[in-house]
Amino acid sequence: MKFKGEAVLHGVFDLGGTLDLVKARAALGAMLVEETIATTRAQPEYANFARPLPLDLSALGLELRAEDDTPLAVHARLYEAGAIALMLRFRAEEDTLAAFARYQQLDAFVRGERKRRVELFRIIVNAVKQLLSDAYEDAFDVDIDPEKYVSYCLTEAPGGAAALRRDGRAGVAALITAENRPEKLSAQQIEEVTRIAFSYYDDDLAVLHWDAALVIEPNAAYEDLLYVIEVANLQLLMLRKYDRYLDIRLERGYADFERLHRRLPLLYGRQRDMVRELAEVRMDMAKTTDELENTAKFFGDWYVARVYMGMAQRLHLGDYEKSVDEKLETLNTLYQSVLSETQTRQNLVLEWAIVILILLEVVMAFVR
Repeated sequence: MKFKGEAVLHGVFDLGGTLDLVKARAALGAMLVEETIATTRAQPEYANFARPLPLDLSALGLELRAEDDTPLAVHARLYEAGAIALMLRFRAEEDTLAAFARYQQLDAFVRGERKRRVELFRIIVNAVKQLLSDAYEDAFDVDIDPEKYVSYCLTEAPGGAAALRRDGRAGVAALITAENRPEKLSAQQIEEVTRIAFSYYDDDLAVLHWDAALVIEPNAAYEDLLYVIEVANLQLLMLRKYDRYLDIRLERGYADFERLHRRLPLLYGRQRDMVRELAEVRMDMAKTTDELENTAKFFGDWYVARVYMGMAQRLHLGDYEKSVDEKLETLNTLYQSVLSETQTRQNLVLEWAIVILILLEVVMAFVR
């Protein structure tokens, strides 16, 4: 019996700003398609997935073909937070589990020209960005590398999920860490790599790691898990971006604040500009972080929610959220400091004006 399924290569790319979905729908037109992310597992009646915009990329005329003639497809979803998530999907049938690792390096032909995965993704991203040029709400022009991830999704495996859980953990650990010597892995490393794993039925399995996952679903109903993996990587990308963006704004704010103290008290025009800019950044960041959190509201103890929490743990989303929150608080403190300095200088100017008026009154009295 062979291992059968597919290798799904994820790529999540930043588009440079948050999107107005109404304008985005109008700009994309016929490229939009309907999509329902179904699950065969029990879940609460109120459970609901976020609503990204699925795209039909056939209009781009990519003429995709895998270098080894493996069946190949590419899927795309557009998110309001300002990102596009792509999935390059290779159908796979291999004699060994380790053989699935080759799909990470497999190239594709685009219109007859050989391209690496990231090159293919860039072609799609640039084409979509051109269509969305008038659909942005807020711009966050920060250069950030995309998030890349691989999901190995099996529908058939010798012995099934139970055999891999029992006897094949070294092979699983080697596959999702791209280690070509599974026999050399220590028990400690195998335990660490495979410790975040979930099963709903006795014949399925999801093992999650930093940049790869193994999913076994005999009925091929794993689209909800691919979506959760995608959303977690989306959050990581945007949190990294906001973290970098706040670093840049704080550095600029500190520099402006130092220059502010060297200015004459009467010159507070730049202070008003600083207060306005910092207030805008605070509002924009509060709005965009709320939008990002709304993308992944998986509550309760149902299966997909637990898989998402496992992904969040693997990707250290909590640490990035803490970093962003701390920098937002620092930005707020800087804003309050500038606002206080502005008010102090305005009060000083008013006091000087009052003193000058009193002196003028005294002088005029002597003149009279």
